[in-house]
Amino acid sequence: MGSPRIQNFKRQTVLHKGQRTRLPATYVAPEDVSIWDIIRPNLGKDFSRFTVPVFMNEPLSFLQRLSENVQYNYLLEKAAKCEDELQRMEYVAAFALATVSANHKRMSKPFNPLLLETFELERNGVRFLAEQVSHHPPISAVYAESDEFTVEGTVEPTLSFWMTKLIANPHAHLKLTFKKTGETYSWCAPKCAIYNVIMGKMYMNFTSHMKIESSGTYDAVFSFDNKGYYNHKGGDVHVEGHVFEGKNKIKALYGNWTLFLASCDQDDFKHHRKEYVQMFNESVLEKDQGPVIPGSKILWTANQIPKLFDDQFHFTNFTLSLNEMYPGMSDKLAPTDSRRRKDMKALEDGKNDEAEEFKHKYEEEQRERRANKTGNVPMWFAKDDDGHWSYKGDYWAREFSNCLDLFESGDNNNSTRSNSSSSSTSSAD
Repeated sequence: MGSPRIQNFKRQTVLHKGQRTRLPATYVAPEDVSIWDIIRPNLGKDFSRFTVPVFMNEPLSFLQRLSENVQYNYLLEKAAKCEDELQRMEYVAAFALATVSANHKRMSKPFNPLLLETFELERNGVRFLAEQVSHHPPISAVYAESDEFTVEGTVEPTLSFWMTKLIANPHAHLKLTFKKTGETYSWCAPKCAIYNVIMGKMYMNFTSHMKIESSGTYDAVFSFDNKGYYNHKGGDVHVEGHVFEGKNKIKALYGNWTLFLASCDQDDFKHHRKEYVQMFNESVLEKDQGPVIPGSKILWTANQIPKLFDDQFHFTNFTLSLNEMYPGMSDKLAPTDSRRRKDMKALEDGKNDEAEEFKHKYEEEQRERRANKTGNVPMWFAKDDDGHWSYKGDYWAREFSNCLDLFESGDNNNSTRSNSSSSSTSSAD
C-alpha cells in the first residue's frame, strides 16, 4: 500500500434560490474599544447571561445559528438509504462533525433570543423549528423533520472566562431517529475555548471529545486533542476519531473539521498516522488541501465559502441566507420569528447605534413581561416530568393568533394577537 497523498478538495458553491451572497454593509468594529473593559466587571458570572454591546454581536439570533445544521442534511439522507449499519454510522458521524464546521473563525456572539422567540426554516427537504423556551437559564429547543428522519434536542449554552480565554459549553443534546428503522443516534456538541480575548488575535479550539451513541451495534467518538498536530496560532482544525463496536476500533475517522472527513481501516490509519500528521501540518495552511490515506472514503467535504468570508462575520453562504425575507415570507412567518428583529437588521446595515436602541428596547420589554408574569409559556414545545422538552406539533398549520408580537413597534408590543395566552401566569424558567 502507498503513502498518504495531498488532495485538493473541490468545494461546491451551494446557494438557495435567489439568496444574497453578501451582507448590505461591511462590518467595521469601533475603534478604541477594549473588550477587557467589558469583560472585567462580569468576572465570575455566567457570560451567556450578561448583555454585550451590539458591536460584539453578529447579525443572527442564537436560534438561527442552530439552524445551520440543516446545511449538510444530505449526509443523513445518505445514511438513511444505507443498508449497511456501519456505513450508516459513518455518515451520521460525518453529519455530526459537519454541524460544527460553521463555527470556523466565528468570534462574534449571536443575539440572545427573547423568551418565546422562534426561528423556522424549510430547506433541502427539511422543516426546522427552534423556540427559546427558557430565559434564565437560557434554553433553546429544536426539532427538525424530513421524510427520512427527525432530529430533536435542547441547547443550554454557558460562557465563562478563565485567564485570557473564554470557555463556551453549548450543552447541546441532540437525538436523531431514522423513521424507517427506528434506529436512534445521540450526541453532544463539543466545548470550545476562545483565546487571546484581552490582547492579540483571537482564535478558537474545540476542547472536548464528541461521542455519537447509537441504539444499534456501533458508536463513534471524535477527538480534537493535539497529539502531534501543530497549532499555527490560528486554531487547531484537525480531528481524529473512531467507529467502535463495543470497545473495539472498527474504522478510523480523520480530517479537517473545516474542510473534510474521511474514513479508512483502523490498521491502515495506525500504520500511516505519523506520516499523515506530518503532511497535515505541512498542508493545513494551503487552501482546500489535506492528506488522504490510501483506501480511504471521503465522507464529507465542506461547501465553498463566500469571497467576502473574512469581512462578513465569517458567515457561510448558507448563513448569509438565514436572515433574508423572501417575497411573501413576511405574511406567513410567526410574529416571534427571528427574521423580524429590527436590531439584527440594523446591524446588518451597519447602523450600530440604531441596532443598540432596538436591542435595548426588546430587552426592556422582556423585563416588563417577566415582571407582569405574562408571555412566558412556550407555544410549540412542552417540558415533561423528566425535564425534557418535546415538540408539541401543529406549528406548520401556521395558526399564530396566540403568539406574542415580540418585535412590533408601539405600545401593543407586549400583547398577543389574541389575549388568551397573555393571561397565563405559569413560568417556563
